[in-house]
Amino acid sequence: MKLYLLILCFACISVNAAEVTIVTEVFPDFQYIDSNGQLAGRSVDKVKKALDTTDIKYSMSANSWAVSYNAVLRDKHTCIFSIVKLPNREDKFSWVAELESFDSAIYALKSRNIRLNTLNDAKNYKTAVLRDNFSHHYLLERGFSETKNLLIIDSLDKIDKLISTRHNILDFVILSNKQFNFRAKREPKLKLLEPVLNLNTHQSPLYFACNINMEQSLQDKLSAAFDEAKK
Repeated sequence: MKLYLLILCFACISVNAAEVTIVTEVFPDFQYIDSNGQLAGRSVDKVKKALDTTDIKYSMSANSWAVSYNAVLRDKHTCIFSIVKLPNREDKFSWVAELESFDSAIYALKSRNIRLNTLNDAKNYKTAVLRDNFSHHYLLERGFSETKNLLIIDSLDKIDKLISTRHNILDFVILSNKQFNFRAKREPKLKLLEPVLNLNTHQSPLYFACNINMEQSLQDKLSAAFDEAKK
């Protein structure tokens, strides 16, 4: 009995003393860097509201999507947001809490005057997607090819450069509609784009997820914190 209590005590200390690394990407206006150089946005507020009710120590940073995505796969005490639960991701992460839904569209240069009737029509063109981002996997699952239909990029900033300097190799880009509206106010080049096909992504909500090997007790504590924050 004494041994059991001792083990239980150490387990409690381990959870209480837990330190979690939280990673994300710049994905306005869900999460973005504000004028003070701080990470802000609706999703950021939700994550902070949940974790600040616990005694879990945490750090939060924004990186390229590929860096953040690989970090949470690698380290057992790392979590990520805002991430979509896709079939090929389900068993790779612990899906702690749903944050909110979002909608996306395929955007094209207005000057190209391209019109799409179906998503399959886009296979005749080249679409830029962020590596390992939702749009990347979403199109792969629907028969798009990295060598034929997709242009893989590591940063949204590269989209702006492609639009202005190499638009001859880029036909489309997939963006969240809220993301587009937010960025277009600050980046005039994006106003050269227009939505040409809405995607059925509102049924794929954004999540806060953690490394699959994170201690179950810590996962439960995080999940309870998000549940409480929603009340």
